[in-house]
Formats: sequence, C-alpha cells, structure tokens
Amino acid sequence: MTISLKAEAGPADNRAMSRTQTRGQRDVRAELAKAAEDRALVRISRSIRRSDKVDGFVVGLGQEWVLLALLDANIYLDGYVALRLTDVSKVKRRGGPDTFVGRALTARGHWPPVAVDVDLDSVAELIRTAAEMAPLVTLHIEAEAPDVCFIGRPVRFARRSVRLLEIDPQAEWNSKPTKWAFDELTRVEFGGRYEEVLALIGGPPPA
Repeated sequence: MTISLKAEAGPADNRAMSRTQTRGQRDVRAELAKAAEDRALVRISRSIRRSDKVDGFVVGLGQEWVLLALLDANIYLDGYVALRLTDVSKVKRRGGPDTFVGRALTARGHWPPVAVDVDLDSVAELIRTAAEMAPLVTLHIEAEAPDVCFIGRPVRFARRSVRLLEIDPQAEWNSKPTKWAFDELTRVEFGGRYEEVLALIGGPPPA
C-alpha cells in the first residue's frame, strides 16, 4: 500500500489558492494596463511549459486576452499576437519610447504601435475579428506542441471550435479544413510579414 505524504487541500485551502490566483491575475492586468499607457516595451513570460517569451507593446486588453504589437528580434514591428491572460505569469518592462528600441522604431517609421479593433473577450470573436483584419491567422496549441503553429483562414465556427483551412509553407492551400478546440488555443497571431507573404503567393483560399 502506498501512502501519500501530500495532504489534500480542504475548502479553506482552495479558497486561499483562489484568492492568491485572483490577486496575481489582478497584478498582471494592472502591469499590462500601465505598460499600455506608458507605451513601454514588455517581455511576457507564461506558465505554459516550454512556451517562449514574447516581446512587444500592449495595444489591447480584454476580459480574456491581451494583444501586443509584436517586436521582431531585428527591431521592427511584425504584426500582432494575442495571449491568454490566465497564462501570463510575468510582465517585465524593458523601457519606453526613449530607449534604443523606441528610437529605432521611430527612425523606421514604426512608432507608435497601432491598436487594431479585435475582440479580446472571447477566443471565437478574437479569431473572427482577426480574420477581418488580415487574410490569414495563426493558431497555437503550445500546451501540447509549443514549437508548432497552424496558419490559415477560418471557414466555420462552432460553439467550442473553429475549422481552419490551412496553407502550407509552400503557400499551397489544403483541400479540407482542420478543427481546433477553443480551449486548446493559447496564442493567436495575425498581420505578420510571413503570413502576408503566404497570402500574397497563395492567393485567396479555394471556395
């Protein structure tokens, strides 16, 4: 017989953990809101195992998602990335408009970061409105596959999932859409240079 040395959490423990998580989420939201107000560059870490850190400028904050203008390592803005707020574990500020990055973006005509009108209160509306802003969207399921993404055009929405007609790295459209559950999605991107080139070469999706 195996005896567990870990005590089970009772109702009081669960309530305490919930309060701690709520405080943490409030702190994250406050840090993100302040960064948006100051137009500060941030580096976001998340609780998803093996997920990468994301650098960018906060341009939108909803009930469930935060939207960043994504900073490429070569110092230019490269589209937008939306992350689940519940996954954000740390927000590290990396300076404001007067830093090297801010001055470099200004010199390149990429300043200030521009907000876009996407819905950040639900994943379904996020994907739908992102697809209105850009020809392709990129979906990530980092909890299962942190190094893989799926690029395409949303073609059908259900209550708990979206069907994506994918385009491959050779800019060839797949013949059938794939299905992705909303609760598996951890990151949504759109408007990036790679997606723009795929859309340019691949053309509109087949009917």
